[in-house]
Amino acid sequence: MDTRAELLLAAERLFAEHGIDGVSLRQVAAGAGQRNVAATHYHFGDKHKLITAIFTHRLADIDQRRDELFDIARARGRDRDPWHLAAVLARPFAEQAARPGSHYARFVARLYDHVGRTVAELPGYGLVGSAVPVIARLEELLTEQVSVDVARFRLELGARLLITGAADLEAHARSSADGLDEQRLTWLIDAIAGVLTAPGAAGAP
Repeated sequence: MDTRAELLLAAERLFAEHGIDGVSLRQVAAGAGQRNVAATHYHFGDKHKLITAIFTHRLADIDQRRDELFDIARARGRDRDPWHLAAVLARPFAEQAARPGSHYARFVARLYDHVGRTVAELPGYGLVGSAVPVIARLEELLTEQVSVDVARFRLELGARLLITGAADLEAHARSSADGLDEQRLTWLIDAIAGVLTAPGAAGAP
């Protein structure tokens, strides 16, 4: 493994354990076993660029998997079913979280807290890609039943469940050494779909 990859893995782990503000570039270098304490700055420049590089590193596989699942959902006519769309969003994230030694989901959860628990802030750090068309499709479906404001509020809550739920799945996989817990993943997808599709109160917009 080259120095850049070692730094990325060390940063992901340390951010997951201590939070975004709790880790310096020097600590990342030390965590990667680098004698040169300026190694992280040399390779990435600053913390924001380091975080973006973590997403670039992880999202290639996640996006490919999510694109495959979305294609399957559309081919089978399941792209009008919020549960299946929630599964398209959740499964690739959960599969990454269940990989041995993964800290990615907990890193994302820490970043989510860092930006004020607002999903709209995450693309500024590089969290973009295959989730965008799936979320757009969900918003299209939801606005057939509720207002745009309600739909977007529910999508924000669903994203919060996804992020925190995937972090919990990752921690569980780490403690159990059994890999991805399909039952827990199904419960998570059920919860996200439930938030998205819950009936509105009488008289609500």
